[in-house]
Amino acid sequence: MKTKLLFTLVFLTLLVEKSSSQTYIPMLNNSTWNIVVAGQLGAQNYPTSQGIDVIIGTFTYKKFLDPTTNTDVYLREDAANRRVYTRVNGSDNLLYDFSLQSSNSITLVNGITYVATVSTVNVVGGTRKMISLYNAGAPTETWIEGVGSDRNPFRPTYELFSDPYIYLTCSAQNGINIYNYGITNGQTTPTDCSMLLSVEEMNYLKQDVNLSPNPFQTQLSISKKSIFENSKLKIFNSIGQVVKTMENITGQNIIIDRDDLKSGIYYIQITENGKIISTNKIIISD
Repeated sequence: MKTKLLFTLVFLTLLVEKSSSQTYIPMLNNSTWNIVVAGQLGAQNYPTSQGIDVIIGTFTYKKFLDPTTNTDVYLREDAANRRVYTRVNGSDNLLYDFSLQSSNSITLVNGITYVATVSTVNVVGGTRKMISLYNAGAPTETWIEGVGSDRNPFRPTYELFSDPYIYLTCSAQNGINIYNYGITNGQTTPTDCSMLLSVEEMNYLKQDVNLSPNPFQTQLSISKKSIFENSKLKIFNSIGQVVKTMENITGQNIIIDRDDLKSGIYYIQITENGKIISTNKIIISD
């Protein structure tokens, strides 16, 4: 009996250590979000822009505009400790603590102590760690690693009103969709997140890459003044799913055949030696 109990304790210890040592997925990585405000007059999309680096004291913050309040927000990520802070009235307030494990307690800025429950949630192409905070048995805050809150990534849920209802539908990093409300909530049709992949956002990487013709029907040619070296190409659909991949690309031109891709809007990401060199929107027509 003692041997069995000892084995169980060792197993649980190793499990916790493995969980806590898993690679952390940063939240502030050329990130954009689409926040929906739903009231009596209907629902309105509010896509955000990527944050701007601002140095305050010894720290570098990302400055965002919270579209629901039209106010500036300054966020700072401590990736080593898996925490994200928001600067309020000249000091840092803890906004997220992704190091929490199940049954951990945490007291937020509002002075209320919550108990954490850790699980996973479906995102585009896989799963992410999800932390639910409970107070008096009721879920209050829901945090998704690399995404933030499922309501408003810039503000804690306890600050939000019930009307209008504010919630997150999409989150992208480097122009590629990660969080998709439809996928996360098991809906038959994924949420259209193309509002995050606007021309403004897709042009953040300005390279000597030319696509022709665009729109195209059967074949697309991608050229570059310099030579592609050890490049990799991915094509994503409007909800961020990878639909085509090409690897070990070398030379000045890439030819893409349409194959069985349906007409619509897609996004191409090209990496070279593991670094993103271009992200572009393409249109396939009939």
